[in-house]
Amino acid sequence: MTAGRYDPGEGVLRRLDPRTKLYFLILYVILVLISGHPIAFGCATAVFIVAWGSSGCSLFSIVRSARGVLIMLIITELFSLIWVPPIAVLLTFWKLCLVTLMSVVFSKTTEPREVLDGLRSGFPIGEGGAMSVAIAFDFLPQLGREMERMKVAASSRGAVYEEGSPFRKAGNMIPLMIPLFRSTLRHAGHLADAMDLRGYNAGKKRTRVEPLEYKRIDRIAGILLLVFALAMIAVRIFM
Repeated sequence: MTAGRYDPGEGVLRRLDPRTKLYFLILYVILVLISGHPIAFGCATAVFIVAWGSSGCSLFSIVRSARGVLIMLIITELFSLIWVPPIAVLLTFWKLCLVTLMSVVFSKTTEPREVLDGLRSGFPIGEGGAMSVAIAFDFLPQLGREMERMKVAASSRGAVYEEGSPFRKAGNMIPLMIPLFRSTLRHAGHLADAMDLRGYNAGKKRTRVEPLEYKRIDRIAGILLLVFALAMIAVRIFM
């Protein structure tokens, strides 16, 4: 399971301040979701291509990380063809794919620690809320790996998960939910104990060895983001 996991590597996008990346992701998602014109989708696609090219991640790894969501989107949009015109279904699928893939690019180029620092410094969020988001951001891949281990263990005992219709495959996963839930509670308890042993207190201000600082590359990214936002708004108003 690679979904949501930070992928060490080299790339221009990785050198951006985490606050810049958070602002960009939030604004990108909002602008893409409220847009409805193919030209706007073309601009959003071009921005995604630039972000992907500067991330240092392969397109295969990005799509593989998002494959679960993409499969669910495909199934949902196929059902939507019963009531919605095909062009509207295609545009909606395109929109949701862009949001999903851009989110994966963000998760692969930003460490959970950077997410915590960006939330704490760039948003009016308390220490406890920022820590909760960062833990969830880092915890989901662990749950995925735990699910894979349970599947392997059950398969070695004769369980079958890859045969039958998609609905049957989904039904075969239900018996894994109870042990996964127990494992989740166990991991959460261990994490809480570890934080208590280290004297963590959400009510106190934390310090950093290397404080966040906007650099020249962040200012350039901010200008490009402003141009993108103005272009999307212009398309929304005049087209």
